Amino acid sequence: MKKLFMLLLIAGTLVFTACKGEDGDIIQPQPKDAIVGTWVSEGANVAYGLTVAPFNVAKITATFNENKSYTVVQTDKNGVNTTLSGTYTFTETSSTDQSGKTNTADAKIYNIVANQSTPSAVVAQGICSFKDNNMSYEVIQVTPPLAGVSAPTAAGGFGSTSIGGTAYAIYIQKYVKQ
Repeated sequence: MKKLFMLLLIAGTLVFTACKGEDGDIIQPQPKDAIVGTWVSEGANVAYGLTVAPFNVAKITATFNENKSYTVVQTDKNGVNTTLSGTYTFTETSSTDQSGKTNTADAKIYNIVANQSTPSAVVAQGICSFKDNNMSYEVIQVTPPLAGVSAPTAAGGFGSTSIGGTAYAIYIQKYVKQ
């Protein structure tokens, strides 16, 4: 009887030991995309191409969510807010920011596509990069297409938005994470 009891005790110890490892496993959270969070661009950080007519933008607050949705509130020089919302896709590239025109020098460049649903259906395409609490962001509308305008590319870097075949750096946004 003592041998049977010892055998059951040893077997029970092995079962509890085997289960302990499963209970103690640490579940690693999936990393968030670097763009997730709320970002503000104002003053000199607003892209020149957005500060002039017809946009006259003075401030932009952009919130990108983990579920791939976004909301952007643009405030014009008269204090009027326009809210844009939709979904986005975000993919890593092998390019790095070598432009010298941003606050994200040497950081990895990501492709981004913003599928805006409100206030109107528009698709914007471009690039973004992150360093510390800074984001560089350059996108341009591609659907419906703007005649003679091409979106920036990771290979071309920041300032590669093309209008009539000439690259312009007037749509580079600089954001600070809140």
